[in-house]
Amino acid sequence: MKAKLNKRASAQKLDAEITREFDGQGVRQALLAALTVLYTKAPHVTLPQLLVGLEILIAERNGDPHTLVSLVKKLGMPFSTASRVVWSLTRDGGDLGIIKYERHPRDRRKKYLIMDPENIQRDMPRAITRAMVDYYGDSVKKLERA
Repeated sequence: MKAKLNKRASAQKLDAEITREFDGQGVRQALLAALTVLYTKAPHVTLPQLLVGLEILIAERNGDPHTLVSLVKKLGMPFSTASRVVWSLTRDGGDLGIIKYERHPRDRRKKYLIMDPENIQRDMPRAITRAMVDYYGDSVKKLERA
C-alpha cells in the first residue's frame, strides 16, 4: 500500500515538473530543427507529402498501419489526391521511396502503407533530440522515463 502511494506521489511530482519546465519555445526549436533537416535533405518535399508521411509513420508506430482508405478518412483529403501523394512517396513513384505497400495478412484486396526502413533518414530524429536537449537539458531525460 505504501509503495503504491509513493509511486503515485512520485508520478504526480514528475507531472508537475514536466508541466512547469516545458514550454512552447523548446517545441518550436525542435520543429525548426526537423524542418531544417527536411529541407536540407529533400527541399522538393511538399506539405501534403510531409503530412501523409507523418500520418503513416505515426499510425505504423501505434501498431495500426493505414490503408489508403483509412488515410483518406483520417486526413479528409480526396482519394485521388491521397493516392497520388502516396504514390509519389514510394520508390516506384518518386525519388524519396520512404513508403511501401505491404500485403494485408488476411484480405488480399487490401494493402498497408508502411515506412520503408531502408530509405528513412535518421538525421531528423537526431536533430529533434539535439534541439530538445539543448533547450530543456535534463528535463528531456525525465520525460523519456515517464
